[in-house]
Amino acid sequence: MKVTETHNMGGHLSTSPSLDRTPENARGFDFRSFQIFSKNQMQWNAKPLDEKVSSSFRINRKEKGIESVMIHSSYLLNTASSDEELRKKVKDAFIIEIERADFLGVDLLTFHPGSFKEATLETGIKNVGNMLNDVIKKEQNVTVLIENSAGQGNSVGRTFHDISLILEQVNFKEKVGICLDTCHAWAAGYDIATEDGYGKMIQEIKDTVGLEKIKGFHLNDSKKGLGEKTDRHEQIGKGTIGVEGFRHLMEDRNFSRTPMIMETPLGEAGYMQDLSNLEKLFE
Repeated sequence: MKVTETHNMGGHLSTSPSLDRTPENARGFDFRSFQIFSKNQMQWNAKPLDEKVSSSFRINRKEKGIESVMIHSSYLLNTASSDEELRKKVKDAFIIEIERADFLGVDLLTFHPGSFKEATLETGIKNVGNMLNDVIKKEQNVTVLIENSAGQGNSVGRTFHDISLILEQVNFKEKVGICLDTCHAWAAGYDIATEDGYGKMIQEIKDTVGLEKIKGFHLNDSKKGLGEKTDRHEQIGKGTIGVEGFRHLMEDRNFSRTPMIMETPLGEAGYMQDLSNLEKLFE
């Protein structure tokens, strides 16, 4: 059985040559969901979205039966920073990301919490919560997702307990959820490859943020080992998690309809092999 039939699979797709063609590209992989950048992820400025392109994107999405679309926000949005000048730039850029997501009719907008740098973890967590309250509006449609971190350096969001402390601060809690990256969880020390380790992670999620807050996944294997706190994605089945390491997640009925977005290194050139490897779990 094809994993694209049993799960809400997707991948990060290029918006070239035109953003409005990505739904068609997604269906070429039998994806029901996909992820894009709505702008250059390494630049602050963004050219305004064309209304005709946006309209075409919405129409094509509906025609191709795409269940959900996720935008990955700019890598520049360090919401955990205490630098006031930087925070002003981050706030303005984050608002633009939300506005672009709503303009396109996108469901989910994922961001990395960032690094607290010279401050403390507690301050970093507070900074992320304050930023979310500065940018999230009740009338917005898109749900903003906090992506768990690998724990590298002074990053915020390594544990679901830490993410729960961010969520506690948010005014419009219904507008915020979590995107669980499997590589990051593995790097942070969550042994998702074993039944016991996966069960402990799920229990921690239940005890802190709640399963209902997991609105999306980034499905990636890892080049580095369990608990090494290093964010290095690998093709599914070729890393230290291994194909069998994804069994517990893929068999978890709680998440069969949750978007599972692959961000593996080969991108579109490797997605068919990634899907084929996952299908070995169901042979």
